[in-house]
Amino acid sequence: MSHHTTLHRGRKTAAATLIAVVAAAALTACDGKDGKDSKAGAAAAPSAAASPADASSSQEAAGQGQGAPAGPAKTARTAAAKHTSPAGPAAGARCTTDVLKAGWGADGGGRPDMNSDQQQTATVWLKNIGGRTCTLGGFPGVRITGTHGTAWDLPRSAKKPVAVRLKPGAHTTFTLTLLPSTSAGDRKITPGVVTVTPPDEKKHFQLKWPYGGALLDQSGATHPGTYVNPVNAG
Repeated sequence: MSHHTTLHRGRKTAAATLIAVVAAAALTACDGKDGKDSKAGAAAAPSAAASPADASSSQEAAGQGQGAPAGPAKTARTAAAKHTSPAGPAAGARCTTDVLKAGWGADGGGRPDMNSDQQQTATVWLKNIGGRTCTLGGFPGVRITGTHGTAWDLPRSAKKPVAVRLKPGAHTTFTLTLLPSTSAGDRKITPGVVTVTPPDEKKHFQLKWPYGGALLDQSGATHPGTYVNPVNAG
C-alpha cells in the first residue's frame, strides 16, 4: 500500500470522526432544550389544575373584566339578594290593642236570647283604627264580671284559629257561646262588664254587658256551656 493511499484513508477516518462528534454535540444540545421545556411544562401544571373554588373566582374575575356571565358563586349571591327583604316594619304586623276598637254586634244583627235555656251567641267586633294593615289571629282573653263582683275567665273552644289581615278601617269578629240560666235554683252570674284582651296583648277593653239576663255559673266545670271562640272563626 502506498503512502498516498494511507494518508487518504487517514483523512477519511478523521473526517468521519469529526462528523460523529458534531452530530453528538447537536443531539446533546437538542436534548438539553427539550429538558428545559419539560421542566417548564411541569412547573405550569399546578396552575392549570386549580381547585373548583379558585376556578370559580377566576371565572368571576374574568367575567367582570369582559362582560361575561357571572360564575356560580356570583349567581348564588345575586339570587339570595333578590329574596332578601329590606329591614323595616312589616305591613302585616300584629294588631295591637292601641290600634283596635271593640264593640258588640255582628254585621247581620242578632242578639242572644237570654231567656232561653239553649246555648246562645254574642258577637264582638274588633276594628283596625290605625293607619297600617295589621294581622289579627288567635283567641282573645275574655273575663265576665258579674254585678255582684263575681269574675269568670272564659275557657277556649276547640275551634282552630284563623289569622286575618285588617286594612285600616276594616274589622273582624269573634263570638262568645253562652249558656243562659233560666231556673230559679241555678247558680248564676249576672254579667255587668266584659273585659276583652286581643290575642297576644296585655291591654284590654271593657265593654258593658248590653243583653240582660244571667249565665249559668259553670266556672268550675271541665266543659262549661259558656266559652270564647277564636277571632275570625266564622
